[in-house]
Formats: sequence, C-alpha cells, structure tokens
Amino acid sequence: MRFTKVPAGLSRAAVTVTAMAFVAVLGSATTASAGASCSVAGCSSSVNDTNLGATALKNWCRAGDSTGAWTATQPTCKSDDVAQTTYYLSVNGGHTPYREDWDTLRVDAGYCYKVKFIVDLGSDFTRTYDRRGTTAAYVKAADNADAHVIGQSSSSCP
Repeated sequence: MRFTKVPAGLSRAAVTVTAMAFVAVLGSATTASAGASCSVAGCSSSVNDTNLGATALKNWCRAGDSTGAWTATQPTCKSDDVAQTTYYLSVNGGHTPYREDWDTLRVDAGYCYKVKFIVDLGSDFTRTYDRRGTTAAYVKAADNADAHVIGQSSSSCP
C-alpha cells in the first residue's frame, strides 16, 4: 500500500494500521454469515432476472463458506431464532425483500443456472451450477453480495 500524503496529526504507522484494519474487515466481508440478520457488510439477497421462477432461502447453515459455495443438502437450520423460510422469486426481476438477509439461492433439480454475484467492495463474478439429472443445490450469498439468476434451462447450460 502506498501513501503520498499523511493527514495532519497522524503518523504513517497510524495510517497503515487503520488501512490494514479496513482491509481486514473487507476481506472478512465475503465469508458466510451464520446469522439471519444483516451485518455491517450489508444484507445478502437474491434476484431473478429470467423468465422462469426461482427460490431463495433465509438461512445458510454452514460456517466458513464464501459467496458462491454450494451444497446439495437443503439448509433447514434456525439462525438467530429465525426459522428457515423460503421466498419465491417471480420472473423478470423478482427480488428478496429489501433490508432483509436472504443467504441462500436454490438451484432447482434438473436445471442449469447461471448466477452473477454482485459483490459490494469486492469483485463481481459469474458461476454456472449444473443440476441437470441430479438433485437441487443451495448456493451461498454473503452479506455483501447479491445473487442474480441470469440464466436457467433444463436442456442446456445458459
């Protein structure tokens, strides 16, 4: 990290320590949140940008996972006294409720989904989850990420 001017009254060491603490917070923002509430990093959400329905779930039940991680085991846990809940994402723009934390996107059995993750203060990325011929998958979106379903098909991967 390079600084060209240090604010008056602060030493270079103080600025470096502050910057390192800020980077540490940002670096941890992409990991999974076990709670059902929004964190300092924000709220995770799911958005359906396709002409087929999709489903989000409230809680993610595994610790240590980052945005884009997936499991074939349906999350059924209760988190922060909030029971697992599903939310139907309507076609062409369906969105989980704003200012609520929705950690999981379901990729339906027999379908291939293309998901774009919009990551606040991080790098956006796209992943394909091919569940044709197999069971559903459940995909994590951390509190600083939105999972956008941008393609889904039962015949091919979009």
